[in-house]
Amino acid sequence: MTHQQILDKLAAGAIVSCIDDELARLVGWTMNREFETAEQQLADFLPKLLSRWNCVLKAGKEEVGAYYKEKVILVLAVLLHKYGFKDKSITEQALKAIDKLNKGVVLSDHFFRKTEEIKAVLNSVPVPLKKRPGHRDSITFYRPKDVISFQLDGQFYAAYIHDLVGQNDCPIIEFYDQVFTQVPELKDLKNGKARGSVYNDGTARISLDAIYLMKYLPDLANQIHLIASGVEEKPSNDHLEESVGLFAMNDIFRIQNSIRWMFSPR
Repeated sequence: MTHQQILDKLAAGAIVSCIDDELARLVGWTMNREFETAEQQLADFLPKLLSRWNCVLKAGKEEVGAYYKEKVILVLAVLLHKYGFKDKSITEQALKAIDKLNKGVVLSDHFFRKTEEIKAVLNSVPVPLKKRPGHRDSITFYRPKDVISFQLDGQFYAAYIHDLVGQNDCPIIEFYDQVFTQVPELKDLKNGKARGSVYNDGTARISLDAIYLMKYLPDLANQIHLIASGVEEKPSNDHLEESVGLFAMNDIFRIQNSIRWMFSPR
């Protein structure tokens, strides 16, 4: 069986498209760097991917629907294999997910009949890519004046969407100067200040980021949550110096380190 034949049988088109886009971007970056082995490449990008999709895989039952975790881990395993990689833990979880999906009669009879072939693909040695994968143009379903919550490392950061880049390419966001232990409500952000970036000279400046691959609403990885739409009150940045440039070019993975750095103790 081919990877695409397996993915077609999962009835998880949006999940496949989302993870495929994200893996293509991550694998492309990794192939630009000098790593000697596939294991080194995997160690470079997999933590970034899991920092996002663990928001599903480690979520409580009340956060994600029945069998959603099983579909996500199986898509992750198949697409990693497609791109020439294999992670022992993810593969083992995917094999268990196949059995659970079959036991729950979640997918088609054809999926059930092809179970051993699917497992054989996942257990086989993946073939490394010979060239960088291509990727589709970015698009977003978020809109200006949306307020969102961004989950990272077990904490939640709120952000305001000021504008979009291009023709709905990606949102331009500014973070509130608050950290939460759960998705905040809009009332928690009333009269909130913006979080700035501190430069080497100690100056705190306005910080806006354009986030590519911030696409689906609701977010399929359960990382981003829409708090409210049409919010006129922006986070106040009067206490910050002017920004350097209009905004920084970022994406759903590079913003991870930006958040960690921006919210590190000052």
